[in-house]
Amino acid sequence: PHPIACAFQPWLLGLGAISMISALCVKNFRIWRIFRSELKLQQIKDIELLVLWLVRMIPAVFILVLWTIVSTPTADVQERNGEDHYVCTTGGFTGEPGGYVFFALLTAYGTILLLLGAILSIVIRKVPSLFNESKLLAISIYNLAFLCVVIIPVFLVVHPFNPYIAWILRSTAIVYAFTATMVLQFAF
Repeated sequence: PHPIACAFQPWLLGLGAISMISALCVKNFRIWRIFRSELKLQQIKDIELLVLWLVRMIPAVFILVLWTIVSTPTADVQERNGEDHYVCTTGGFTGEPGGYVFFALLTAYGTILLLLGAILSIVIRKVPSLFNESKLLAISIYNLAFLCVVIIPVFLVVHPFNPYIAWILRSTAIVYAFTATMVLQFAF
C-alpha cells in the first residue's frame, strides 16, 4: 500500500462505520421520541435528525484528526513469516503503539453508540407494528456488535503472521456488515 492509502484507511473505515451506527441510533431515537408519550403528537424534522447525526459524528472526526496528527498511518516493508510484506504501520510521534491506542478509542466510541442503539431498541420494542422498525434496527445493531466482537480480535491475531489473510478477513467483514445492514433496512 501507498503511505497515502494507509493514512486514508482509518478515515474511510472509521467514518463509514460510525456513520452507519449513528444513523441506526438516530432512527431508533426518532421512533422513541415520536411514541414516548401517547397523548402528545410529536413532529421531528429531518434537520433535527441530521443535527443529531452530526453531533454523533463529531467525536469520531476528532479522534481521527488526532490519530492523523499524532500517530500518522504510513506504509513500511516488514518481514512476516520469512517474507517481506509492504504493510500499513503507525508513524508520527508515537510509533507503533499509538495506532492501537487510537484504534481502541475509535472502537470504544463505536461500542458506546452500539450500546446506546441497543438500549433504544429495547425501549421502543412495544411500538405499534405499523411504525415499528425497532426489530430490524435491533438485528442490524446486534449483527454489527457480534461482527466486531468476532472479527477485531481475529484480525489483530492474524495480522502479525499474515497481512494478506488479515486484509481478506477485514474486507469480507466490511462488505458483510454494510450489505447485511442495508438488506435488513431496505429489503424487509
